[in-house]
Amino acid sequence: MASLTKLFSPIKIGTMELRNRLVMSPMTTQYANQDETPSQRLIDYYEARARGGVGLITVEVCTVDRPHKYQPLSLGLWDDKLIASHQALTKAIHAHGAKVVPQISHPGPESLAPLFYKIPPVGPSIVTSAATGLTCRELALEEIETAIEQYGEAARRAREAGYDGMEIHCAHSYMLAGSFLSSLRNKRTDAYNGSTVEGRLKFPIAVIKSMKARAGHDFPLTIRISGDERAPGARDIRGTQQIAPMLVEAGVDAFHVSGGVIDDNLATNIITGSAFPDGLNVPAAAAIKKVVDVPIMVVGRIHDPQFAEDILQKNQADLIVMGRPMLADPELPRKAAEGRWKDIRRCISCHHCFDSFFSDGSTACAINAATGKEGEYRLDRADRARKVMVIGGGPAGMEAARGAALRGHKVTLYEKQQRLGGSLTFACTVHSDNDDFLKYLVTQMKRLPVEIKLGREVTPELVENVKPDVVIVALGPNLVAPSILGDGGRNVLSGPGLKQMLGGHLKEGGVNKLPLWQRLGLYLGSPFMQRYLTASRVRRLTKLWMPVGKRVVVVGGDLAGCELAVFLAERGRKVTIVEGGGQIAPEVGLKRKTELEGQLQENGVTVMLGVKCEEILPKGVIIASERGEKQVVEGDTVILAGEVKPNLELSRALEGRVPEIYVAGDCAELGLIKKAVADAMSIACKI
Repeated sequence: MASLTKLFSPIKIGTMELRNRLVMSPMTTQYANQDETPSQRLIDYYEARARGGVGLITVEVCTVDRPHKYQPLSLGLWDDKLIASHQALTKAIHAHGAKVVPQISHPGPESLAPLFYKIPPVGPSIVTSAATGLTCRELALEEIETAIEQYGEAARRAREAGYDGMEIHCAHSYMLAGSFLSSLRNKRTDAYNGSTVEGRLKFPIAVIKSMKARAGHDFPLTIRISGDERAPGARDIRGTQQIAPMLVEAGVDAFHVSGGVIDDNLATNIITGSAFPDGLNVPAAAAIKKVVDVPIMVVGRIHDPQFAEDILQKNQADLIVMGRPMLADPELPRKAAEGRWKDIRRCISCHHCFDSFFSDGSTACAINAATGKEGEYRLDRADRARKVMVIGGGPAGMEAARGAALRGHKVTLYEKQQRLGGSLTFACTVHSDNDDFLKYLVTQMKRLPVEIKLGREVTPELVENVKPDVVIVALGPNLVAPSILGDGGRNVLSGPGLKQMLGGHLKEGGVNKLPLWQRLGLYLGSPFMQRYLTASRVRRLTKLWMPVGKRVVVVGGDLAGCELAVFLAERGRKVTIVEGGGQIAPEVGLKRKTELEGQLQENGVTVMLGVKCEEILPKGVIIASERGEKQVVEGDTVILAGEVKPNLELSRALEGRVPEIYVAGDCAELGLIKKAVADAMSIACKI
């Protein structure tokens, strides 16, 4: 891979010089104290990224007005008494050579003031926030002047707190300044009117001038802005090119180019998934770069350091902003600079960081359990090296082995298949972004002092012979296909059976239902499949052949069933999902589910909720609604997705036979990658 000469070259934003061109994006965490000061948890989180080698950290939103909190546990710069706590944060970041700026904002329509102070949110006009569901009132002219002063005072406090510059949030038709700048929200008819460029710019420009005047004209200011709002009636890139020089004249020292606007699906075009192209905001950044002479930063699905270097080499931007990749691996900059490409734990676009904010109350990363728990999850050298036996080579087993090895334990990992991966291999097949995590884990198994024993099924007798100090059982779940009248038909396959086929284990995979020539081919290829059939190869081969007909009925609408349905539909099958519950993929959050719904719709998958599959026919299934109404859904192949059940037989059999035993991942209960990784990290830190 080519060297990253430009990515790791210094650059200046105004008077602020950065050691490299990698910037950490501001991401709301819910790690702050209730009084809106940085907590030790938040400091640890940012310090880990500074230690990892990033050039500039942009701290999440700091509100300028006390009653108008952005989140229950977000930051503030609304009073001088907050300065000292921010000094502790900037000092910790500076200790590792990174620079840091706060993102200064008034939440405006996104304010949680009604929940905490019993007053309404405020905005340029009356709108209802898609993020909170709350309706704001319109600001009076004198209140606008007060808000402008509040921005300026917050900027002064930022400088006194030791920050190296500041950022104003003007993006996404969101918060106060972004709402004034967007014709979607600004419906005023006075001097701040939303019908003219000058009117929409009046508030942001006044704020920029206020911030510069109070903090100093030598104190760098960056602006987060949507290059293209990507919404009907909103500002496109030509509109942003028009206003960019005016913003520079007002005092902007660099542009932080994002895209999209807030919507009912919560940031569909802002925090984008795997269906969006890499670097989706790069064309907008390149267009803005043509009309201004200040540095341009760009964010949005830039996960690969080499891709980042290519953007810089093509002069499409001057700095690269990464958000989720910094959650997945705080050491990404250092690893990239050292050429350790395979050691980078790459973001898999699973949206857990977004969804965990709502389900768990704070940001977490599915593949990096230490995110937000940097002070708790530390893989320091253990006082005493112990003999650790890990049973299962899926994500939980490999992550546990990785952590235990880094702590200095003597680790042996047993896997009954002829390759590592477990259920993650199947997950990679239907969600290709998972590939990077599987490759990362397998690489770590090869590089760390972990003894791997493949093709070894562990029994209680084997454990007693090995005599480990610690056993970690990470076998994965039992996947059980439902019992339905007619499920023995030749047109019926199951989720467990398909996984058996993928693994090259054909005795229980339903292979006997396939035509003779197909069975023969699978049997001949079985040794190769067991060792070498990767997810990427499966994706290529299934474009040529799959053991299913043209019309497929998938019984079961969990995440695995839905992703399988999309996978089949992308390969030309007409797919129907039959689900007894009232929703698809109940095990994932709103963001991931919304993306999945879009993929199902885009690929023409029919989803039938609240219906029970009563009987399987040679050419379809009989389903019944909750009211007992029956109908036939046609299908050449019926796939029973399967239900996840606990797999605790071995761990129970080992109780009392070993000094310490732990269970990790889905063998206890369903939790997907996030649970596998969290369990493994917790166990590794204990032993």
